[in-house]
Amino acid sequence: MDKAVRYFPGILMIFHLIGIGLFAYLSSAPSLTYLTILMSAILVLLSENDKRKSALVFGVIFFAGYAIELIGVQTGLLFGNYKYGVAMGPVLFGTPLIIGATWYAVVVGACAVVFRLSINRFFKSVLAGVLTVIMDFAIEQVAMKYNLWQWEHNAIPVFNYICWFIFGSIFAFFYFRNISTINITGRYLFWIWAAFFFILTFI
Repeated sequence: MDKAVRYFPGILMIFHLIGIGLFAYLSSAPSLTYLTILMSAILVLLSENDKRKSALVFGVIFFAGYAIELIGVQTGLLFGNYKYGVAMGPVLFGTPLIIGATWYAVVVGACAVVFRLSINRFFKSVLAGVLTVIMDFAIEQVAMKYNLWQWEHNAIPVFNYICWFIFGSIFAFFYFRNISTINITGRYLFWIWAAFFFILTFI
């Protein structure tokens, strides 16, 4: 597996380049979104050195990420008033199960970008939280366009980004407490997703 990991960034690049072409020319392409997220999260998870701790981190972020999105969808108290479309795969209580994997992939990617900075864990977590907000901003521009989810009155509230920063920072702090080596695949994925959603915004 360790030897295979070196190929993961290339695999992600190829899949997302294909994805851009599909989004450009195939109307049903958004329905494949959750499979791409799942594949990305799995490759990131498999890239961790400490399998036991990384499984714990994945489980916590996955279920916590799903839980806060569930609260958000059902109550509007977190993030704002929104609802998911059909493109995000299997849904439980109005919330796609894949959203937990989305949180995991975004957080680990953000953590990987700042991992080697010579600052303490708290400030690295805050910077990672900022990066999760930037990534969410990029995703939001595409989400409504392709019916991944819809905001009430088609307006994204500032509170959404505040929540992303808070939870992103908390998840990042938990990640840094348990993981001691950089996830190269996660770092590549962060920039691949940033480019992917930027390009889709203008297609």
